[in-house]
Amino acid sequence: MRRHSKSYNFIGDAEKGVTVRWGRTLREDPKRAPWPELADISISNKCSKGCGHCYRDSSPDGGLMSLEDYRFVLDELTDERWGSVFQVAIGGGEPLEHPDFVAMVEETRSRGIVPNFTTNGKFATEELAELLAGVMGAAAVSVSGFSTEELRGARILSSGGLRTNLHFILSSESLAVARAFLEGRFDAELSGINAVVFLTYKRAGRARAPLWLGNGPELDGFLSAVEAPRTALSFGFDACFAPILIRSTGLDARVFDSCECAFFSVYIDERLRVRPCSFSNGSSTCFDLREHSFREVWERGFEEYREKMLSSPCALLCELGESCRGACPVFPELALCADHRRESYE
Repeated sequence: MRRHSKSYNFIGDAEKGVTVRWGRTLREDPKRAPWPELADISISNKCSKGCGHCYRDSSPDGGLMSLEDYRFVLDELTDERWGSVFQVAIGGGEPLEHPDFVAMVEETRSRGIVPNFTTNGKFATEELAELLAGVMGAAAVSVSGFSTEELRGARILSSGGLRTNLHFILSSESLAVARAFLEGRFDAELSGINAVVFLTYKRAGRARAPLWLGNGPELDGFLSAVEAPRTALSFGFDACFAPILIRSTGLDARVFDSCECAFFSVYIDERLRVRPCSFSNGSSTCFDLREHSFREVWERGFEEYREKMLSSPCALLCELGESCRGACPVFPELALCADHRRESYE
């Protein structure tokens, strides 16, 4: 896929999963995309596993997006000038409990869009992995520890030939295990896993325990391991962790992506509600796709949100502000470097 305008340029390789983005020059970053590159689509809020870190509070009787509605969403995400989104991240709930999951994946790929999905791994099978290996961009298995049971799904999908990542929940409780990843202690057990992506713990849904990250020796030790990893594994972080990396490590801030929600990506849930991300629940940033076209939401509906993000005092007053949009408006406690970084939840 290629998109070019005077201030925004994008190239995406669907086979290799490589994307490149630049602005007016190769050294300039564009402010936002004229059309999203990624859509995070929740096809259900149904899940029977009951994980304690589930930020959506998914349940066995959670709602489902119909296949017809999924096709409608993909139609809305396709623009006459810019084409479709480059890729979608299919999530839930647990997408493998959706009866039309495979049909949705096939529908996505038939439109030239790269499908990816996130799963808890409970329903992973080698047959499914072999079926999806030539269709799916990648699978991600969410884990909060390093037990045989948690890793079972990732190993099954990987052995079936599907590119598989681990999404590891990074909390104050899991920092020691996360550091062990970076020190190479699990390299042998994770042979065949494509990469480990650390996702910052957020206080939402069932994830109500006070496990958010805080400054201290445990975090310092983890960040030291980030700067000097001894693992052969590829690893990365969600954008929520970018402020910590930018402020607290000596790594080049230019290699980090700040929050891309409403700038380069978008979230749509099973009820066809469009939001910048799955955590932004405010009424001013939530639009019903049956009442508003996606073009209307992307071009006008999100403008107030974008202006607030770009005018964040946290970013404007910081010398690293160009690399970081500042504290998350939903979870300001995640920006450990900011003066207003923590709110009391006691």
